[in-house]
Amino acid sequence: MNIAIFGAGSTGCYLAGELLMAKLNVSLICRERIKRSIIENQGITLTSYQGLHQTVMPTALITELATNQNIDSNSDLQNEVNPAPLFDVIFVTVKCHQLAAITEQLLQITHSQSSIIFMQNGLGSLDEILPLLTHRHVSQGITPFNVLQQPNATFHKGTEGQFTFASTQHTKAIQQAMRKAQQSECILVDDMAPVIHGKLLLNLNNALNAITDVPIKEQLSQRRTRKLLSLAMKEWLSVCKQAKLPLTQFTKVKPTWLPLILSMPDWLFNLIAKQMLDIDPKARSSMWEDIQAKRQTEIDYLNGAVVNLGRQVNVSTSVNAAITAGIKQLEQGQTVDIDTLF
Repeated sequence: MNIAIFGAGSTGCYLAGELLMAKLNVSLICRERIKRSIIENQGITLTSYQGLHQTVMPTALITELATNQNIDSNSDLQNEVNPAPLFDVIFVTVKCHQLAAITEQLLQITHSQSSIIFMQNGLGSLDEILPLLTHRHVSQGITPFNVLQQPNATFHKGTEGQFTFASTQHTKAIQQAMRKAQQSECILVDDMAPVIHGKLLLNLNNALNAITDVPIKEQLSQRRTRKLLSLAMKEWLSVCKQAKLPLTQFTKVKPTWLPLILSMPDWLFNLIAKQMLDIDPKARSSMWEDIQAKRQTEIDYLNGAVVNLGRQVNVSTSVNAAITAGIKQLEQGQTVDIDTLF
């Protein structure tokens, strides 16, 4: 089984690392900067808040997706011109707004029996491209934990969780390989929709973390921002109730309890949160990384999607609208004071 990670950034490199630890054949399609960093550091290093520290080398590193490509094989790490490889499985880890631009490339490097697994958060990212991929096996997956990119091709898992994929022939084989290696695990589900909805509930904090510009653990220690997150979550839960959308539970408490817990006084929240979710002190959201790198964020598919769907089902989403507006300001290089957003 020939596997590729398309758009291997933070989560993509971590996914590649876990698959490589399972002795799978994994190529990275990534930016030249990431490719060079992996070569210079002799592989991808995975670390975690639970003490993992392991370095693995991808089968190949690919930076160009033309008919002829530059590929670095881990056997000699020398550039060679090769015909475009065909992959049996491609995990797509680019941002939501980048999907339309890569659809033709995905078709070029897959075959009729290939699986393309989209790993995007939020809602609506596949609406435009699905009609173009009718001759491929398309499914979704999610990364329910935080990954922070660090120097020297190191990728740090800062919160609990396991990769979750739609159950298919290919993902079953991947799960079997991971279990055999006994170094990592993934979860397979028959219906990804509740998983996507449940993950969005947690992803509503991505934007608040970017706005506050502090690590997640520090952010959640402040009741002011916890209450804002609580209100944003309440809006999404109301939209889901009105639209009859099921949600998967990702924390040790039910989704409907999260807003209440977040609103609690600091002493009580800190007592309960220890049992609810482990968070590394260094963990930050991917949206914070995007803002720091002056990249376009996925806000339209997260808090913005809550606003759009809320409008459709006649549910007020003023808090998510304000958060969306704040991120738009940050994208334009402006400063944002969270106290002035509400």
